[in-house]
Amino acid sequence: MTSDTTAPVARVRDLPDLLGVIPHLLGFHPEESMVLMVVDEGLVQLTARSDLSDLRAAGHLELLIERMLVRWPGAKMWAVAYARAEDAGWALLERAREHLGDGLAGDPICVSGDRFRVGDRGGPAFRHDPATSTTAAAATVHGLQARPSRECIATLLQADPRDAGEAEDAWVRSLGRMLELAPDERPGELLRALRVALGDPATASRDDLAWLGLLINDPYARDEAVLSLERSDAESWVELWTRVVRGCPYGTQAQPLAILALAAWVNGDGALHSVCLEEMDAQGVEPGLKRMLEHLNLAIVPPSDWDELRVRFRELLEEPDEG
Repeated sequence: MTSDTTAPVARVRDLPDLLGVIPHLLGFHPEESMVLMVVDEGLVQLTARSDLSDLRAAGHLELLIERMLVRWPGAKMWAVAYARAEDAGWALLERAREHLGDGLAGDPICVSGDRFRVGDRGGPAFRHDPATSTTAAAATVHGLQARPSRECIATLLQADPRDAGEAEDAWVRSLGRMLELAPDERPGELLRALRVALGDPATASRDDLAWLGLLINDPYARDEAVLSLERSDAESWVELWTRVVRGCPYGTQAQPLAILALAAWVNGDGALHSVCLEEMDAQGVEPGLKRMLEHLNLAIVPPSDWDELRVRFRELLEEPDEG
């Protein structure tokens, strides 16, 4: 998972400041994780997190590092491990140190509970309290959340089971509306409904949410919606499509989840982006957009590339069909 952090939100003066901002860049407090921060020209360009267990196999950590260095060849990198058992964290940090060499931005850091060590496993332990750092306060002012855990993000997508009946009724009403709408009218209707709902996502009714959730299943309407997403509106998209996912009956959420994952990525919320992909896997659905979203992760594409990608996607859609 990645988080685009090129916009300055805080000045890091020391290691407590560095550790204080990491949960806000990720969106949650990491556990049993390796965090790699790419620093280029004095700015954190990317923050990537992986489970320790996913990196233990030979070559996995090194491949992740190489993928990041391909994109930022002159960058430096911080390596921070979060581990209950320090030996497990230091084993990976030593591999990162060996692979990066002079590419390290500073000594590796291992956080274990309320203490952290710097440089090696035999160093002194320092108190770890990220909430008290100046960087955490600055990140909060800039609207960057630090949820208690990654599991808390998944709860954002879970509807109250007591609302299941109302969600089904709203979906049925939307199906009735769809029968009255010509196929070539669906893209325009989705863009209209989106425009209205984005004005104040919190006031969208259950029928509004179901209507969006149904319309987004039309491939032509979906493409037009995707191309209308601008980075400046990404936060509102995340709020709205989170509500759409929660407002749709279980089993009908594939396309809304994909749109939410895209909006989360554009908004720099790599944690929510990844959780959406995992939820699609859990529901056993494979919307076409999911493959593109997975590729963005694998290629470590930063959200700042979205403006250029939108232009390219529009060109592809407008190319004449030679078949």
